[in-house]
Amino acid sequence: MCKMLMELSLQHRIIGWPLQNSFQTMSNDFQRRFGMTGVIGAIDGSHIRINAPKDYHTSYINRKGYHSILLQAVCNVDLLFTDVYTGFPGSVHDAALFKQSDLYNKITTGDIDLGEFYIIGDKAYPLQTYLMVPFKDVGHLSLQQKKFNLVLSKSRAVIENAFALLKGRFRRLKYIETVKLEYIVLLIMAGTILHNLCILCKDELKQLIDVTVEVEEEREMNAVILENVEVRNSLATAKRQEIVNSLAMLYNI
Repeated sequence: MCKMLMELSLQHRIIGWPLQNSFQTMSNDFQRRFGMTGVIGAIDGSHIRINAPKDYHTSYINRKGYHSILLQAVCNVDLLFTDVYTGFPGSVHDAALFKQSDLYNKITTGDIDLGEFYIIGDKAYPLQTYLMVPFKDVGHLSLQQKKFNLVLSKSRAVIENAFALLKGRFRRLKYIETVKLEYIVLLIMAGTILHNLCILCKDELKQLIDVTVEVEEEREMNAVILENVEVRNSLATAKRQEIVNSLAMLYNI
């Protein structure tokens, strides 16, 4: 079944980066829901628990102490995956995985031009003009910066919900027993394709899954001590400040 989905090229037909002429509509959807302008997607990584592989098994041990493969994904406000990338060992940091991904390569080489728009991530990712992340909070943030962090966190929750719904629909992704890595990757990719198909077909299963419980499980599985990736990107810093200012005006802070 998994191979058949891939052979039918459903991955690229069902999971695809949005066209540039749809960015504004996607941004409007995020703004109406959360109040943040310019967002077209949220990115995060999710650990898929596996048995210890035969080769290099220690590299698959993540910071929580169990073997896993990382799934990186971007989703829109409707929890539809617009980009997925998987296969790297669980010991790899989210930011390192992102820099190895096709999405990063396409953005940094100009194959994907986000223009004024951007995706959002947690503090594990580097601040870039195309990727907004929260301010590092060491107890000295302004009210405006705290509001930015809060709104970004609420907006970013869509990717947590998407992962929770994915694993709620396809329970096998909570723990994959086979040790053949190529099968594991196929199974993960098939799950993301079917997840999108379910949303596009407006299935009713979503109503039967307690996403809140699934999100808490997802956070527990992926909980690590995150350190902000220090960057010196003046353009990204200026862009984030513009967003801070717009939110301050919106909420009269």
